[in-house]
Amino acid sequence: MPLYKYVVLLLLASTVSFPLFSQVETQSSVIKRIDLGIQYLSKKEHAKSLEELVTAKEVAIRNEWYAEAFDATLNIGTNYYLVLDYGEAFQYYLQAYEIALEHLDSGYEMVAFNNIGVLYIEDKDHVKAKESFQKAYEIAKKLEAKEQIGAYAINLALVANKMGELEISDKYIEEALPLLKDAPNVLLMGKIARAENLLLRTQYVKAEKLALELLPQIDDLSILNDGITVNDRITVLMILIETHKKQQRYKRAKKYALLARSTQKKIEERIEIYNHLAILNSKTNDFAKAMAYKDSVLIAKDSLYAIKNSALFKSEKLKFQIQNYQRELSKSREELRKERQFFYGLIICVILGMGFLILVYKYNSLKDKQRKKIVELELAKEKNHHLLIEKQNQEREALASLERERFKNEIDIKNRELTAKAMFLSSKNELIEEIVQTLSTNTKIETNTVIKKQINELKKHLKKDTQWDSFFVHFEEVNQGFLDRLRANHSNLTTGDIRFATFLYMNLNYTEIASLLNITAQSCRKRKERISKKMNVPSNHSIQSYLSSI
Repeated sequence: MPLYKYVVLLLLASTVSFPLFSQVETQSSVIKRIDLGIQYLSKKEHAKSLEELVTAKEVAIRNEWYAEAFDATLNIGTNYYLVLDYGEAFQYYLQAYEIALEHLDSGYEMVAFNNIGVLYIEDKDHVKAKESFQKAYEIAKKLEAKEQIGAYAINLALVANKMGELEISDKYIEEALPLLKDAPNVLLMGKIARAENLLLRTQYVKAEKLALELLPQIDDLSILNDGITVNDRITVLMILIETHKKQQRYKRAKKYALLARSTQKKIEERIEIYNHLAILNSKTNDFAKAMAYKDSVLIAKDSLYAIKNSALFKSEKLKFQIQNYQRELSKSREELRKERQFFYGLIICVILGMGFLILVYKYNSLKDKQRKKIVELELAKEKNHHLLIEKQNQEREALASLERERFKNEIDIKNRELTAKAMFLSSKNELIEEIVQTLSTNTKIETNTVIKKQINELKKHLKKDTQWDSFFVHFEEVNQGFLDRLRANHSNLTTGDIRFATFLYMNLNYTEIASLLNITAQSCRKRKERISKKMNVPSNHSIQSYLSSI
């Protein structure tokens, strides 16, 4: 079966709007070059296509953009494949496979295996073709890529048809067709493979029916995505020729053969058609035409030889053009290298100059930092000195406060001692007075002049207020200046008022004051109110607080 019936994958790069002809190629510009190369390939402008793809490949390999390098290499091989230089195409397909194997994932290996398989078909090596298609098919299975599984299964089915493995071919077709619903071009190819399989199984009626269903679908190219070509129409016509020929319907077979001849423009593909026409005309006893088509076979073979020589010349010419282009590219790269050296030298000078300026700036910055550090240290030293002085002042104040507290505690203790002494004197005098009163009422003592004289002396002693004089002397020693300040501020106070105020200053309660003065606690309360009025103490202040402030 002809080569055009096999699925050959061209990797289309995504188009991105970036400038192509810049000194420094970006990854996007390389992708753009590959896309442009594929566009030229589709128009059969192979020289332009190779120019773009070779440049893209070199830039991609230099920058280690391996996906782009693979795409460019594979499509370079396809250029040579289309100009019938299968040896050169095989070399580039192998290079693409090596790039995929070393740097890319198995999806790229899968594509390379498929295209290598197609080249083995051209070399009539069906065993190796099957091996390559089988590897691509197995990788597609692992990747669970439905359309690729279907496409590679169709290629395996076509090879199996060639090798006479018709059951295996049928299994691949059964597997592939449900997977190709979204790929009408490959689906149609699968149906063509089935028609061929039916023909080889001698199921001529089914093969003819399927071929007749496919023929108008191939004519309707609008349903396809740039996939089915005129060659697929020839393939279906050849199946119809064979089915009618096998059923000895030579006139119908001849009709489809003539249709195939008028459709096929390629000399190399007309040879088989001419052979069919020669046989069919001999079967219908039209020997003159049979001989004419035999001659046409010879002419076609000569023309094919000339075409192949022309294709070989064209291929060599392309290689020569590519070599020239590579030399120009090498020369351009050398000029670019010199320009880069100049720019690198300029950049180094700029960097050195900037480095010197940076060093000067850093030196000045370091000096400024050192000056600032010295100022900061001096400020910190001065601050620490102030803090030390402040701490010393606080310590002195604390010591003074403690000293004052100690003095106050001592005064309180001495005041308590004075209070205790005064209370002792008061109780002692009360006791003596009570004894004197008892003795004075005793009738026996009244007659004893000596004892009576002593009792009178004792009474005289009790009438003297010497104990209180002693109390105030000791109080003045403990609370220096208090009595003088009190008399100076309040000259209207009597001696009894001063004594009462002194007891209040000493924080004695009403019970203690009443015991010392031989009065009741109620009398103490009233006397305190009277003295507060005399001293003009505000109603919202206690007399004890006022006395403490004097």
